[in-house]
Amino acid sequence: MELVEDFAFLVVLVLLVLVPYACLRAARNGFRNWRLPPPTIRPAQVEHLEKAVFREICRRAKGPGSDVDMQEHFDEQGWNRGDATLILAEPLKHKLISVRGWSRAVYFPTRRGWNEYRKRFMMADSVSITASPGGFVAANINSAHGVAQSGYGHRADRHDVSHQHLVEALRTDARAAEPSEGVRAQEYADDLAEAVQEENPARVDRILSRVNALLETATSAFSLTRGLLPPGTL
Repeated sequence: MELVEDFAFLVVLVLLVLVPYACLRAARNGFRNWRLPPPTIRPAQVEHLEKAVFREICRRAKGPGSDVDMQEHFDEQGWNRGDATLILAEPLKHKLISVRGWSRAVYFPTRRGWNEYRKRFMMADSVSITASPGGFVAANINSAHGVAQSGYGHRADRHDVSHQHLVEALRTDARAAEPSEGVRAQEYADDLAEAVQEENPARVDRILSRVNALLETATSAFSLTRGLLPPGTL
């Protein structure tokens, strides 16, 4: 009888902890979703944007559990709360990121999300690219074994261009591009990264042709990408 009473007490204790916690989470989610404005982004953009924003959160974070205020980033992109909620729905659902408290804009990568970021993106984010007029491009790799590359002139041979640098340039330019062009640039960057990882030269060449076609018609600047791969070089 005493064992049964102890078990019943334990069940009640667990319920006293879990029920308020569940209610608090429900209240928080309700607060975050209260009177959301309609999204301004198209459904076709969500998959690419969620990867980019997840990566941006991890890039700004110091590690798993490190808070990142994304409000300024959302404002720069012209996204409202409905857009941000739609973009981050899947990363939140799969517990790659989490929301800090009652905030609508402070997120942090979970341990699972941080491991995913390290596996897929950290190498790319360790590369910074700077460009100056006349076609000079310098890439600095934040590693003890990093190598810097540079080149002069208004033309570039596609075989002299680091594919990793081009991926990073496309992703950087995509953030400031027109929405439709930014989506294409992000898609090409993802495809190129996969093709390089697969060591598939034929696929790499096809993607580079698409990148060149984008540069020839883009209304956005794409300054970093143009510096690495000017139109007409393919």
